[in-house]
Amino acid sequence: MEYVEGAGTWEPMTKGRLGEIYIGRGTKSIYDPASNRNTLDRWLKIDPEDANHILFLGPSGFQKTTTMKAFLQEIWLNTRWGRNMEPPLIIIFERKYDRAKAQLVKRTFWELLDKRGEGWLRARIEHFEQWLLYLQLLEHPGFAGQVGLMGDFALGWENILAFRKYDKERMLASIFDIYPMSFPIRRFVFNPTRKVNYIALDSGPETEVISTFLHYDRLDFDDVSRLININPNTIYAQLVRTAWDDEKIRDPDMLMAEAKRIYDEMLTLLEVENKKPPTSLWGVYNVAKNLKKIKILQKPSKGPDLLDQLNNDKINVIDFSQNSDLTERQKMVIFKKVVEWALEEWPKKKETAVFIAGDEIQNYMRNRWGKEIVSKLFREGRSNQVNFFVATQYLHNLPDEIVYGASHIAILGTLASADDYALLKKVVPDFDVSFERIVATSPEEVNELKKKYRGKGYFIYNKFFTERIHFRPSQTL
Repeated sequence: MEYVEGAGTWEPMTKGRLGEIYIGRGTKSIYDPASNRNTLDRWLKIDPEDANHILFLGPSGFQKTTTMKAFLQEIWLNTRWGRNMEPPLIIIFERKYDRAKAQLVKRTFWELLDKRGEGWLRARIEHFEQWLLYLQLLEHPGFAGQVGLMGDFALGWENILAFRKYDKERMLASIFDIYPMSFPIRRFVFNPTRKVNYIALDSGPETEVISTFLHYDRLDFDDVSRLININPNTIYAQLVRTAWDDEKIRDPDMLMAEAKRIYDEMLTLLEVENKKPPTSLWGVYNVAKNLKKIKILQKPSKGPDLLDQLNNDKINVIDFSQNSDLTERQKMVIFKKVVEWALEEWPKKKETAVFIAGDEIQNYMRNRWGKEIVSKLFREGRSNQVNFFVATQYLHNLPDEIVYGASHIAILGTLASADDYALLKKVVPDFDVSFERIVATSPEEVNELKKKYRGKGYFIYNKFFTERIHFRPSQTL
């Protein structure tokens, strides 16, 4: 597909409208002033003067991620802010890939080809030839375990699953009058666990995969101490802090010499004659040695790092799945640095909307440090036009800002926790009368209810109004 860029060149490409995203269909027909008619379709205004944080809540399997993905696609196509009316900066943190998705896509493609014919399928998907090549690789035994590991945000592939039968008469795509579409993405991987061209194949033809890192000078001492578990109360930690933060010596090869200079200066100032081996310097040596072992950290001379390459010409996906060899501590540091950069540095470069999306957000907030980062994003995002999309199963043990700071809340299927139900009753005035929990009456009914309510639920507008809604499907895989 072609993407519209530059000032004044926006034109509608979906049912969304400039500054409004198409989110799905309600159950009651209401008047739409933009089209001057009654409709079941629902749009959400994205306001540059307000926070647009959205919380996606619900149990596993009810399409939280799919709905968030669909919203982000609408954001990319229909949000233009600033003097140059550029596309927004979108940054997505992806947590996992799914082996089953590629197999389902393969079965669907061959079924459509058999039942509908090649001409029908070619007319509806842009990358027909690339699909054929990809499916051949999926079936080739030599590529087992290397190809077929699609992530949740394989945005470079059209969603051919939307052509599956939804009921006896309709496909999911036809219900909403939308069509599968691929989007341009830039996928960042750290210490890739398989060849980047295989990762690109799974993400789709519109994908650029970059093996990346962070520059040492992006980190402050607190980041370093968390990465390699420094005890901040030791003398060697104070030496590292002084050299790293105060003197800005952010090169492991130079750190030892600077720490020794600071150590000698300290002894001279205190008039202490050190006749014992300076064991504190041994601690500094180990810090420098361990820093050089962390592959996600490199010197600026190695080239542009992750933050140098984030831009709004494509949707940015930061790959925290099994494609990247990362510890949880490393993921947290990357997440923190990206949030800080989006809040502090990006607004100095361009006047665009910023949307950061975190799936399974509870994984980022297992400690106080992670909660502080998310709270900072909710608190400071509005002033810098940085918006946060959050998906989670439970609200338990998450910062209050996730609920109190969210502008809108999408509930997929039902709520997984009675505690969440009680909390939302406090926050949303009409929630108690509008929301109905799903309850199965037999084991056999569980799967039927899950199938029936997948992609359906409730949308809470500005915490003032709640309505049942069938959320629009994603146009990508």
